Amino acid sequence: MSSVAIEIRSRGSFLGRLKERFLALRGGLRRRLATRPNVIQTTVGAERLDVRTTNPHWIVGRGLCMYRRQDFTNVPRNRRRAAMELRLTVWSPFRNTGHHCVWSGGVAMVWFWDADKVRVGEAIFDGPAVAEAGVRVLPESVFHPAKSDGVHVQACHEGFEAQRWRDGVLDDAFWFAREPDPQDIAWFVSRTKDVEAQEFGAIPHTPATPLLPDPWSSALTPREWLEEHEFPLVAATVLVLALALVWQETRFWKVAYAKEATAAAFEQMQETLAPELNARNAVLELRLQNRAMAAILDEPSQARLMAIIDGILPSDTATFQAWRYQGRELRVVVEDQDPNPVAYVEAFSAVPIFQDVRAAPERTPTRLEITLRVVP
Repeated sequence: MSSVAIEIRSRGSFLGRLKERFLALRGGLRRRLATRPNVIQTTVGAERLDVRTTNPHWIVGRGLCMYRRQDFTNVPRNRRRAAMELRLTVWSPFRNTGHHCVWSGGVAMVWFWDADKVRVGEAIFDGPAVAEAGVRVLPESVFHPAKSDGVHVQACHEGFEAQRWRDGVLDDAFWFAREPDPQDIAWFVSRTKDVEAQEFGAIPHTPATPLLPDPWSSALTPREWLEEHEFPLVAATVLVLALALVWQETRFWKVAYAKEATAAAFEQMQETLAPELNARNAVLELRLQNRAMAAILDEPSQARLMAIIDGILPSDTATFQAWRYQGRELRVVVEDQDPNPVAYVEAFSAVPIFQDVRAAPERTPTRLEITLRVVP
């Protein structure tokens, strides 16, 4: 029993050391990759920060942002982002709006700003090469620690932000240029009617601290996602490659044989079906010709139409002044001493092949324009 226990402990310690070594290598890799600068832009300008991360960030100071929280739970999951962007056009007073959205289930936490004022500066990022390497524009709030439920005051790089957290969601936020007093906090809390009354003098204040090296909630870039899941991805890749090699080795000859058999069967089938295919193509060609001929024969003769109209004119003194027929649409202009549009419409509508008959004066009182559609 003692030897078994010793063996189990030795295996456990080996796995523990292996895991610690892997985590150390992973941390070292992240530190080596953390060479990108970070810049924060406030109302007084842009300032480069000392902290470096694996991705460069252009941090929008809280004084340049506006914040809204909106519940899209009743919107289908695949349409929530579009609904949020549509609502953003209503919220934003800016002509060009930049934004960052953090989702918590169906609730959207949205920071937005004037995109014409917030622009990544290439010079402060050591030239366009770094600026074009995927600078992420994020609000300052996501670089401060997330808070517990309740009302908090967070000191920002410039000014202060009053925050109300509920169920892990930033329910409301407002930026003050100076430190808010109890009256300011009371006004901030009263903006939401469903918040219970409380002692505003005991609101916790979070002092100004260095920004977090990574935002507490933001969309991961492909590089960050790979770093986060590198060990499972490597293990899964090795397993998939091993299975693929074994499967490929066992299936190669069977696939080659099946390919040859299929090609022979297809060639034989083509030879067998060649007469039937030729006959079918001939029938289809004749059918198309018959349809074209039927369409031509079905078109009414204009001479016949003119004879029909001449026989139904309600006035013996009426004469044709214009005639235009195209695509079964007929336009006739008649000259009459005292044309009655109603009589003409009734006379033409009595003919079954005439539909949608309309009559209107044309240039002079003695001329009448009649339009109609000829049906088969």
